Amino acid sequence: MAGRFYIRNRGKRVGPLTIDKLHMMAKRGRFGRHYEVSKDGKRWARADEFPELFPDDGAADDDEFDDEEDDDEQEVDINAPLVDDSPKSRARRKGGKASRTRRGKPRGDAGDAPSSRRSRPGRGSSGSDGNGSRRRPGDGADEPPRRKQREKDDVPPADRKDAKKKKKKQSKQSIFDDAVASQPKKQKRAGLMGFLFGSGPTAAEQEPHLQKLLHVHGTLHDLGFSVDKLVLIGSGGEQISVSEHSGTGDGPHLLGLLTIIAFQSKTTDMHLEPTAEGVDVRMRIDGTLVHLVEIPRSAINRLYGIVKVLCETKMGASQEVLEGSYSVVGPKRRSDYRVSFTPSVHGQKLAIRVLDADNAPQTMRQLGAPGRMIKTINTVMKQNAGMVLMCGPTGSGKTTTLYSMLRSVDFKSRNVMTLEDPVEYQINGITQINIDSEHGKSFSDMLPALLRQDPDVLLIGEIRDKESAKIAMQATMTGHLVLSTVHAPDTLATLHRLLDLNADPNMVAAALDLIMSQRLLRKLCLECRARRRPNDDDKRRLGNSLRDAVYDPRGCKKCLGTGYSGRRAIFELLDVKKQVGDAIHGDPTIVDLRKAVKGKGFQTLRANGHSLIGQGVTTFHEVDRVIGVE
Repeated sequence: MAGRFYIRNRGKRVGPLTIDKLHMMAKRGRFGRHYEVSKDGKRWARADEFPELFPDDGAADDDEFDDEEDDDEQEVDINAPLVDDSPKSRARRKGGKASRTRRGKPRGDAGDAPSSRRSRPGRGSSGSDGNGSRRRPGDGADEPPRRKQREKDDVPPADRKDAKKKKKKQSKQSIFDDAVASQPKKQKRAGLMGFLFGSGPTAAEQEPHLQKLLHVHGTLHDLGFSVDKLVLIGSGGEQISVSEHSGTGDGPHLLGLLTIIAFQSKTTDMHLEPTAEGVDVRMRIDGTLVHLVEIPRSAINRLYGIVKVLCETKMGASQEVLEGSYSVVGPKRRSDYRVSFTPSVHGQKLAIRVLDADNAPQTMRQLGAPGRMIKTINTVMKQNAGMVLMCGPTGSGKTTTLYSMLRSVDFKSRNVMTLEDPVEYQINGITQINIDSEHGKSFSDMLPALLRQDPDVLLIGEIRDKESAKIAMQATMTGHLVLSTVHAPDTLATLHRLLDLNADPNMVAAALDLIMSQRLLRKLCLECRARRRPNDDDKRRLGNSLRDAVYDPRGCKKCLGTGYSGRRAIFELLDVKKQVGDAIHGDPTIVDLRKAVKGKGFQTLRANGHSLIGQGVTTFHEVDRVIGVE
């Protein structure tokens, strides 16, 4: 038995199919070179890269495929949309040709002689004129259309190599250059492809922005469910099913496409920015904005309308700042979204924050923390009293890491409470409270109230001033485990900032257990990363972390042309009591603190990042981007 293949078009696939089956489908126009092909159902490539799947001869005999077709039809997805596939319907879809019976005999006058299977029109380079006579090539309008044959053997090797280089160069210009070309024209599909993917594209699917979104959706990894399975839930509880608007191109359909692409690419923010021509859609993927598509104004108005309905905001307030929220539910998946409308020169700009718990790491090990660091953190989290501080800029994953620490706590035997601005991820088993400064519920006001709730573990969103720092450290001294964040570049700067807030050095030394600094680095795409030999500068910077090679980003469709796929956290952990000790006393400077931790197993953020470069996980550019140039 020959090898079996999977084929995919517009995000829907079928298989496994044999080579003979694919030959038959190609000859009948049911399988084209713009389709995607995979041998294992996971890694996909364009059908052009599999020349063995397309027959060299346009002629075919139905006898050799009839039995195999009946067998392989059992492997087709029966849940796909159905079309009429009767002989009469197939003949009509072929564009006015004479209707044929199942056995291939043309229906004409009663006196017409039945033609043989091999001589029927449209089956190869020669055919019958309907009266039994053989038709020769060049007979004019009566000659059936021929399929273009690939004359690969007649092309010199040098020309084939130049053509390959030219094709590769064109593919580098834009990973979405073929997004529109790869979609079917306004024509009906017949046979197996019509059975699988419907009788033909709708008018809405012919719009360029929808074609591009469908192309991107089909390129990224499969989630196990389609966009029709999504349900939009408004802030008031109303539900809108995307399946009821499938293929229409209206607001729910367009929002559903953007949502499922955000799921696939692990997007954290969506930006819809108005221009003079339309609206540019960019998604923040792995911390970097990536341009996705440009949507015309007629379509964006429908999208804005459904978002405002879900958020229950004013429909006509185009010159006001509007905020709201909604949710999306899919099979075994739920995500929340925070929405912000802001007026601009060309219209309203829409920013959507994606709060998808399924894309967020749940444990410290999933974050990529070293085993020794995880052991130290777990030891502190089991204490009855202590203090752990996280530092880093906005968007570095501080809250996600603190939540990962909280999940290691036994919620049944300990009272866990959080005070956040705002609550981003909801965790069952703990009490989470939002800060509301407009109504007199600031950090300073709410902290004393929380301490009267008898908490064992307390998460404070941020230490912002001297008063909140003093209350947090007093809570630690009175028998509470406190977790919080501070805006500082690294661990030593955090310790110095607390002392700058006039905190008592003795209290700081007694209360603080751990200070962690964190950054998020983009990981190289394993599908397209380029290997090279390290040069002298690489050897100087990496030192002992250097291995036999380093890698550079390239860019492919799987990573949306960025060269990176996914992110990895790097950490800097300071054990205050063991590594700093008495250096806290006496108003130390940053230089004094660095001397105090030298030679005590303290690893900086940059050293952690360089170790990942040596492993081929990331690049120098990424380390310098998130930490700063040396």
